[in-house]
Amino acid sequence: MHFPSTRKMYVAVCLFSLMVICSNLNSRNDCSAAEITCVKENWTECADEKRKSAWLEYARDWKFHKKKGDVLVYKRQLPSGIVQCKAEKIIHAKPEVIEQLVRDVPAYAEFMHNCKSAKTIKEFTDEDLIIHNVTALPWPLEPRDGVVRTKVTKDWKYGRFEVLCYGLHSPESERWAPHVKGYTRMYEISVYMIMHILGREKARCYYIIHADPTGVPLFVGNLLMDEYPYRTILNFEQMLKRKKYIDGAKTSKYLSNIEEFCKVQQNSRVK
Repeated sequence: MHFPSTRKMYVAVCLFSLMVICSNLNSRNDCSAAEITCVKENWTECADEKRKSAWLEYARDWKFHKKKGDVLVYKRQLPSGIVQCKAEKIIHAKPEVIEQLVRDVPAYAEFMHNCKSAKTIKEFTDEDLIIHNVTALPWPLEPRDGVVRTKVTKDWKYGRFEVLCYGLHSPESERWAPHVKGYTRMYEISVYMIMHILGREKARCYYIIHADPTGVPLFVGNLLMDEYPYRTILNFEQMLKRKKYIDGAKTSKYLSNIEEFCKVQQNSRVK
């Protein structure tokens, strides 16, 4: 009986092992951008439906509301009856500059429409914060304040970056910030700041908000939100020109991830 040589058996085992490793790599969900074939400018559009279903900007029930300049505004009604609003805009800026502005909590009072103040109460990590903010409402309504917690999601496979600020309810809200005289506490709120990287100096940005201002009829609260995302995303774009964010972006913790994604993205277009 003839047995294969030790050398041949070794080669066969190596080949089999390599096939198993490759198969496992292809089945992973967290692979890098280098493992994707996508010819679209926006790589999130190449994601499968299961992944897209977890991304709020791709929810199927958004309804077009209006277009003002180059800003698109959409709305959808939540089961509570509260209307959630989404503003969408192409912004020509480096993704790491956008990231720097999103990290600057006190700056929220400058770019978020009608925001009077924003300050960090507790920093668990640089991506997990407790924030207290105050929002002005039309006279004679009192300003609304709220306590939110942040959650950051990054997907370097598709070039997507998300910051979620969600309202804390009682009694947790009061544990972090007691009631302030002259303010009405707001609990039901969520804000999403989302970026799709389209290139080294280009991104599709989304600002999505829903809020119950507490103490006013539902239809009034929904009306108050009408201009909010539109004006916020325009203010946001203007602030990206500031030197502090451009300089700070040079040492961004995500700079290498962004550069690597954009490199793979650019190479796919060349092909």
